[in-house]
This record gives sequence, structure tokens and C-alpha cells, in this order.
Amino acid sequence: MASYCCFRKPRQPTNMPVLPINHGELISLPNMLGLLRRPGVGVVEIQGIGGSGKTWAAKALYREAKASNLFDEYIWVSLSINCSMRKCFNKIAAYLSCKIRDSLSVESTRTKIKEYLTPRKFLLVLDNAYFTEEGILEYLGVPNPQQQRLGSKIIVTTRTMRAVNALSVMLPNIVEITPQTLTYEESYDLLREKIGKDISFAYDLISYCYGIPLIIILLAGALYDAPMGETFSELVTNARDALSTKITVFNTMEHMVKFGYYQLPSDNVRRCLLYCLIFPDDQGISVKELIWYWIMDGLLQEDVSFDEANHIGKEILDVLIKHGMVYLDDNDHVHMHNMVRETVSRFGKDMGYKEQDYRCFGNPIIKLEHLSKYSSRVSLMDTEMECLRGSPNCLLISSLLLRGNFLLKAMSEEFFNQMAGTLQILDMSFTRIEVFPPSISYLIKLRMLLLIGCDHLQEIRYIASLARLEVLDASGCSSLKSVESGSFDRMVFLKVLDLSATSITFLSSIPVSMELRHINLQDCPFLGSESPYGVSKGGAVQNLQLGSIEDLAAWMGMLWLPCGLTFQLSDRFGMKVSLDANRDSNSYVYASDTYFFKCLGKDSPLWYNCFQKFQIVISPSMDSEPMDTDGQVRNTDSIFENSYFRAKRFTHSTDPTRYLEINGTVGVPSDLDGILCHAELILLKRLVMTTRFSDLIVRSMEAVRELWLENCDHVESLLSADEVQALSTVGNLSSLCKGVEDVTSFSCLKHLLLDCCPKLLCLFPSALCLPNLETLHIRFCDVLERVFDSSVMGEDTLPRLQSLQLWELPELTCVCGGVLPSLKNLKVRGCAKLRKVPVGVNENSPFVTTTGEQLWWDSLLWDDETIKRWLLFRNWGPLLPHLATEG
Repeated sequence: MASYCCFRKPRQPTNMPVLPINHGELISLPNMLGLLRRPGVGVVEIQGIGGSGKTWAAKALYREAKASNLFDEYIWVSLSINCSMRKCFNKIAAYLSCKIRDSLSVESTRTKIKEYLTPRKFLLVLDNAYFTEEGILEYLGVPNPQQQRLGSKIIVTTRTMRAVNALSVMLPNIVEITPQTLTYEESYDLLREKIGKDISFAYDLISYCYGIPLIIILLAGALYDAPMGETFSELVTNARDALSTKITVFNTMEHMVKFGYYQLPSDNVRRCLLYCLIFPDDQGISVKELIWYWIMDGLLQEDVSFDEANHIGKEILDVLIKHGMVYLDDNDHVHMHNMVRETVSRFGKDMGYKEQDYRCFGNPIIKLEHLSKYSSRVSLMDTEMECLRGSPNCLLISSLLLRGNFLLKAMSEEFFNQMAGTLQILDMSFTRIEVFPPSISYLIKLRMLLLIGCDHLQEIRYIASLARLEVLDASGCSSLKSVESGSFDRMVFLKVLDLSATSITFLSSIPVSMELRHINLQDCPFLGSESPYGVSKGGAVQNLQLGSIEDLAAWMGMLWLPCGLTFQLSDRFGMKVSLDANRDSNSYVYASDTYFFKCLGKDSPLWYNCFQKFQIVISPSMDSEPMDTDGQVRNTDSIFENSYFRAKRFTHSTDPTRYLEINGTVGVPSDLDGILCHAELILLKRLVMTTRFSDLIVRSMEAVRELWLENCDHVESLLSADEVQALSTVGNLSSLCKGVEDVTSFSCLKHLLLDCCPKLLCLFPSALCLPNLETLHIRFCDVLERVFDSSVMGEDTLPRLQSLQLWELPELTCVCGGVLPSLKNLKVRGCAKLRKVPVGVNENSPFVTTTGEQLWWDSLLWDDETIKRWLLFRNWGPLLPHLATEG
């Protein structure tokens, strides 16, 4: 067995307490990753005291291995002292890419795991392992890495040598790693990083931390938001007292947890922390669901709205994270470090947040009745019970958590009879329940019903009497086909309804009087679109996520969209909309193709009733920048395969902006007529097309005020395939609007920008008049010779042009004839062949500011030399081109 120390530099300052460690060769984190490539290594075991960084190191190795694509399968299993071998076995089965039916026997499942992993190179992490059984891998169905000979690896983190001994009996090729304590300098750097300010006051405090990361993080959490002054000095003194016991490292850590606990800003925050004790210590708690628990159990303010309570819950969670009491994993699940849990559980017992034993022996009904005598919140999560019979005597129970009982498939009809008057929270998620017992109808005070991942549930019945229900989440119930008609008729308090990833075909009507805010119907392939789900104009829905693009057609017939509504359709890339994304009372529409455009015709009242202001992006790529929710028009969100649509609606806008971006598409979708009629700012970027704009598209731009064409270096056409074939003799895009004779086509256009369009020869036909154009910027168009295809007079065609930028146009010879009567700002760079500029002087433009190169200025030809005295010429300075890009 090889032995290593890790995580630190090989030095120990004399003022740090010495922590006994296993001596061995020092190894860095990169070299630890090398162990995963070494053929002779089968198991890497990281053993040390709690809080020393074992899980952190395992996660770092796990992420690096994934990033380097070292294995075919990656399995992370969080364990605990209460985790049974059966539970560990089930976790591995659930993590695999293959689908293993939960109805299989233990032996069959073990065989399936072994058959699946044997031909594959895998990385298995068993975090916080306490097992002592010999032949552990064989029981779990995990192939011995050495016998498999594919380079598979197993990482085990543990606080006890018993797990190491259990493995070493079967696997002599274990590499043992012991975390080394941090040096004084490293401890100081970690503390300063976590506090985020000067910590010169903490020099002596660091010397009491033993170099243990968790102690330092807890110390930082207690100090980070404390105000400076006399109170802060007292806090530092108290922290020093908590750290200076010097009995054992474990004792010091306990003192630090208690100290950090009492430094939390309020009793309510402490109660929210203790609530986490109800959940198993070997699995995380979804942020969304944890905050729901806090709300429904009365831990958050009851006199605020549901959305505001959600916001308060997130703030409390942020405080707990900064204080080091909990942490988040990569999937937004909350975890409590086992050292923190072991200490605060003593406070929890006194306040009714009793940490439960998750193993269920004997009669579960007797156990349930026993637990309800000590706390109104009862957890029987992750047990191995298969059935709940009888009617347990639990008259004072307020929360019943049956989550994670993967074998539970039946409940007696009278099971809830004696909980009717008190039960407010019922969590039956991830069970095998097939039908509800009729007695669930007695739970008239129930506020939250969670049925997440109940794959065998086919129908939701008997809930019509649950008039006080606020949250109903049955997401992931793949077999769920229906909700009993009339179920929602009395649920006037319902705020969240999540039926995503189910097989429902119809959703019964939802009353107008409901407080419903969030509906999630994503990934419901059988849900019809015959009706808009009963949500009317007077409803309060703010977040609606639909499952298929066709569903939106039903909404179009309503001629309105509720204020603050969110549509999210066919989100194949897993993008989620935050529940508080509507705090600014804006609305969002998401769709994965242009079907929506057909529903939203140019004459639809929705343009005036709902989309007074919008942002729309169409792009086939996923590399766009994220869109900011405060209305920055140039940013975009995650982009779907096929076309992507996003509209952000603002109400009560006095100066609406309607923005359309088409980015990187092959041609322009044919469904855009309605949007083009109402878009005021249009950006066409990286388009792949032939020839020119079609007359239809140009004439559809009735409202456009600003038009940008950028980076279209491979432009061929903005036409459909049939139009391209018909006009194949025209050649490349030689005229932006060639053939457009309608002089009113761009009557509203005020700003035009063309950037990096190397095949443009000229922009406009001479017949086109731009009566309201104020800004014209043309940049990096290598072959552009003329702005108009033949001579025109600026007074007639561009009467209101105020700003003209011409950058890097080496072939440009002419802008227009005559003068531009309103021109105030002219900037020219890299236009050596442009010898005349159409500037004049009148009462509208007594002076024209001209910026350009001195050599170009000196070579200009003038019909009237006296004009030059009215031009304010500025030579390009070294920084001016970078500062003057916006006219």
C-alpha cells in the first residue's frame, strides 16, 4: 500500500499547532490526478479527520477526470454512517447511464450493474464511506479494477481506517492519501479570501486553527459581515476563546461550529439551518424545494407574497453559505458538512428538528407513531419499507416526509385518517406509489404535496378537497396520465403547479380566482393544446413553461398575455427560468422554432396589448452571450438547435424598443413578416445567403428605425431557395436594396450600420429615398464603390442625415451628389479614393465636424473652397479611433 500526504507545501511554521499525520511522500493535486492514469493503481483512498478537505480533493479529481475524458462512466455516491449497503447499491444503480428497472431483485440488479460496468472504463467515488464489510465491491456489483484491466479507478474518502481495511482484504493495490494541514500562509490566504477584507487582526487566530480548512471557513463565516469597531473587537476576542481550547482538533472544531451557529444573524436563520437536519445527511436538498419547506413550515414571513418569501429564502440560504454552515454542489443542492451536522444536531433536538434514523426496522406504523411523539416533523426518508398499512395515531404531525422510499408501492385506504387536522406538508417523492389512498382527501390543511419522480403514479385523485394547497409538484412522474377533473376548483391558494415530464393528456380548468403564479408543463409530449388551460386574463400567472411549441397557438386566440408571464417551450438544452425572474414584472417568451411567428401575425392585437417592447433573437448556434434581464438588447440567451426565439415584453413603456436579431442563419425564416412589420431595431449578423433582400422582406420593414448588418462576409442571399434559383443570374449581393422602387420602404429608418460585408458593391438604388435617416455608418466593406448605384442628390435622398461614418472602404469613390443639408458629424478612415465629400453650410448645419487622416484631407477636391472654413477638421489621434466608434 503506497502512502502519501497532500494538499500543502512541505513546511510547517513553528507557531501552528502540530496535527499528527501519517508520514509518507508528499504529493500534489496534479500528481494525484496522475494516479488515475497509472496502470498499477486500482483504488485511491483519502483518509483523514472531518473538515480536512477529503471531499474537496475527491471532487477536484472527479472534475479533472471528466474534463480530461479519462473514463467512460463517472459515478459519484455520497454515503454516511447511516447509509446501508442496500442504499449504496441503489445509488450506484441510479447513477448509471443504462436504465435498470426498480422491480428487479437485488441479485438481478447486482448482475445488471456488473454486466454494464465490466466492459467499460469507469471512475467510482464513494464519498464519506463507513462500510466495514469484506467483499464490498462484489456485493455492490462493481468489478475489481485490477481484474478488469481497463484502467478503471475507485476513489474512497473516509474518516475511519475500518473502510480501508475492508477494502484492503480484497484489493491490495490501494494507494492511501492523508490530507496534510495547511501552512500558516495558506491558512491566512484562505481566511482572507473568505472574509474578503483585511484580516491583520486575525494573525493570532490563525495559529489556533490547526491548518484545518473547515475551521478556517467557519471562522471566516463568523467574521465576514461583522461591522468594524468595539463590537468587532469583542467578536474577535470571543472567537479566540472558542479556538484556544487546544484539547483536540475535533474539540476545537466543535467549539467553532457552535460559535459560528450563534453568530448567525437571527433565530429565524438558525431555525432554517436546523431544518436541514430532517433530511438524510448523504444527499443534497434542492434549493427550490428547501425554500418551499421553509415557507410552508412557517419559517419565513407569513405576511409577504409567495414570490417575496422565495426571495427572502434565497437571502437566508446565502447567509448560511457565507457562514460556512452549508454549501452548494454543482446541481444547486444544499449540503451540510457532517462535522457541522454532528454538532448542531444537539440544538435541533431541543427545537423539534430531530435528526432521524433513516433505517426502518419492524413495523413502520409503530415507528411513525413513536417519532410523532417527539416532533411534529417526521421523516421516514430512504427506508426499505414496501407498504404502509393501518391508520397511525399521529394527531399532531405537521410534516411527513416519505421521500426516497424506492420500495414503497402501497398505502392503506385509511392511512391519513388521523392526520386530517394538522398535516401541512406531505412529501412522497421518489416512491413507487401507484394510486393515492382516498383518505388523502381528509388533509384539508395540507399546503404542499410533493410527488416528484413517482414513476408508477398514473392518476392524481382525491385532492379536490385540499382547498389550502399552495404547491403541487408531480414533475418527473413519467406514467402520470391525468389529474381528476375538478381537482383545482377549490384550490384558491395554489401558487405552484408542476406537471413537467409527465404523460398527461389534458389539464382540467383552473379557476380565475386562484393565486397561481407558476405553471410548468414542459416535456409533456401527450398534452393537447385544445384550450389555454383555463387561465384567463384576470389570472395571476407569472411563470408558464409549456411542453410543446404547438401549445402556444391556443394562447394566441386569447389576444392577450398576463403581465409578468413566462413562456418556455421545448427547452431541449435544459435551460431553466428562475422563479423570481419576474420580479421586474417583465414577460419572457421562449420557443425552439419559428412556429410561434405564424401564430403572431402582423395584425395580431398582441403587438399592441402585450408586446409593446420586445427582444427577439433567432440563431442556430449556442455560443451567444447570455441575455441580461434588465433589457440590454445586444445580449442573447442560450441558443437552441434550429431557430431560437426570445421576446421580452415590457408593459407601461412610453418609448418602446422592439428588437429583432437574426444571427448565423441560412437564409431568413419565411415566418418573419409579422415581426418585421413591428421591429424597430433589426440586426442581421453572420447571415449565409445569396444576392439581395427580397422585396417582401424590405417592404415588411414598415417600423424599422435602426438597421444593422454585421459580419456577413459570406452573404449570398436573403431569399428562400426558390427565389435564389430564380435569381441565380444576379450574382453576389451587389446591392442591398437593388430593384426596390417603393420610395416609402424605409420611411421610418433613422439609423443604418453596415459592418464587414466584403461583397457589397453599392447599397441603394437611386430611386430609394431615405427621408428620416439620421445616422449612416459603413465599415470594412472591401469592394464597396458607391452608396447609390447612380448619381443622386443628397438634398433629395438623405435630407436629415446628421452622422456619416466611412471606415476602411478602399474602393469607395462616391457617397452622393449635391450636399447633405443636415450633416453635423463626418468621420472618414481608410477611404483613399473618396475625393469629394457632400458637405454644405446652411442654417441647419452652420458647422460640420470632420475627422479623418491629414493626407486624405489635403487631397480632397472642392467645388467651393470657401466651404472648408466652416468645417472643423480633426486629425485622427492615436486613441481617437477607439473612442469615436459611436458617432
